[in-house]
Amino acid sequence: MVDLLINTLILLFIYVAAFILYYAACVFAGTRLRKFLTAQKYRQNSKLHNIVLIIYARNNESTIVPLLESLNKQNYPRENYQTHIILDNCTDNSSNILEFVGGAKIWRVGDAAPVGKDEAVSWLLERLLSFQNVHAFAFLNADRYVDENFLSNINAGLQTEQIIVGSTDYIMKTKNPYNCIKAVYNEYMNRVFHLGRTLMGLATIVDSDCFIIKQEVLEKIKCVDFKDLNSELKYTTLLVRNNFIPKYMPTVRTFTNIDNYKSRKPSVSFKLSMCWHCLGLLYKSNWKFAEFILNILAPNFWMLLLIYVSILIFTYNYYFFFDYSVVFAFGVLLAASFVASLFTGHIKKAQLPYLLMYPFVSLIKIFAHIPLIGAVINMFSKKPASDESYEMTTVDIAVTDGQNDLPCKLDLISESGLVKAVFRFKKKKYSSDSHIRMVDAIKDISDKLNEHGFRIKICQSCGYFNLKLDGSTNMVKGYCNRLLVQNLSDVPLETVLWNSCEYYLPQEVNKVIDINTFRDI
Repeated sequence: MVDLLINTLILLFIYVAAFILYYAACVFAGTRLRKFLTAQKYRQNSKLHNIVLIIYARNNESTIVPLLESLNKQNYPRENYQTHIILDNCTDNSSNILEFVGGAKIWRVGDAAPVGKDEAVSWLLERLLSFQNVHAFAFLNADRYVDENFLSNINAGLQTEQIIVGSTDYIMKTKNPYNCIKAVYNEYMNRVFHLGRTLMGLATIVDSDCFIIKQEVLEKIKCVDFKDLNSELKYTTLLVRNNFIPKYMPTVRTFTNIDNYKSRKPSVSFKLSMCWHCLGLLYKSNWKFAEFILNILAPNFWMLLLIYVSILIFTYNYYFFFDYSVVFAFGVLLAASFVASLFTGHIKKAQLPYLLMYPFVSLIKIFAHIPLIGAVINMFSKKPASDESYEMTTVDIAVTDGQNDLPCKLDLISESGLVKAVFRFKKKKYSSDSHIRMVDAIKDISDKLNEHGFRIKICQSCGYFNLKLDGSTNMVKGYCNRLLVQNLSDVPLETVLWNSCEYYLPQEVNKVIDINTFRDI
């Protein structure tokens, strides 16, 4: 029992020590900010990128007009950018006012009800990706303000980066202490952690409220996912998995009222599930992906403090694998790093009390997530119970050797943010690895069957099929272009990955193997 306790404490100390070193590295990296800003200013006059701005609005009459006016007055050549505004079932006067101001293409969606940001943006992207001579897309929420250098700073960032996450400065129009605490903490996280990670070449989580991505990346990834914070974490994981690293850019500034503040913290359960299911992908991925997954496990402040104090007390009173002075030194390093971060993060004296109060706000949130307390809160707030994280759909499919077809089944499984596909024939099974997108899981299964000379006869592997941007990293929708190819229609048919029909056309020719050999696989 004692050995188990000692081993557990050793693992916990390594966990805490690793985070302290990571925190210190972020703070130290912040000392290079001046050099970074100088380089960005120098790049403003470099190659000019053609930028398409996409602004999502849902009854933002009070802010959308000032935003559009500021975009019309950018210190950036007008011929190098265009603005598209999506009005999602807006019931205010946004449409009329915008047409009066001018300078943007207006798109209206959600005639009956709002369709949501992810679907609306994806719908528009389908139409804009075909534009020629476009270098990057910039996504903004309509509750934002920008300065006249916004696009120039984006252009500077695009000289070296493929994906940019902009910063958010909160305008304090109220004296609400809680809002002040949230605003100061957000600035601290941006200036210390997000900036530090960027200066070390590491990924930061996507923020769809201010997000810039090059067209070449979109053409390869073929999706956006702005549904919620969990979706943005999943989308970031997909990008980093494919070696596209989102970078935080402090010069790409947006401003919004503190009342519009959104916590950039995905749920703890979702983060744990993502880490667990991504462990199997680490060995065959780039090191930045492995670092990003492990970074998701960074501890909450109170968890860190509790673990560290427990180990410190135990080390002082009992024999431990690590000497007391070593454990104490890490505590000193943590304290010194925090003090240094106040300078590298340019935290003002008036902001310091609010920053120090945030851990206590965080503690209240922790108590609110205790099952019993959470149940009481949900009862009074009438929040619906969350759906189960496990879903499975079974579809009937066929495989072919080029001459004969064999009926089989395909299980499409979604669990805790990741997906996999399981191919079944009688008592035989082939399972894909866990993936972020369903299209990749099915391709994994297809590749395994192709090794035996067989092809799944579904839309995804058909020559007539093209993927569709659907606002989801799962990527399950697409178009059948058979009628277009045969000039029978001007409109492609919508379909999903696993659909099939008699007009299946192989994307490439495989060697023909007798179908009977498959029965013994």
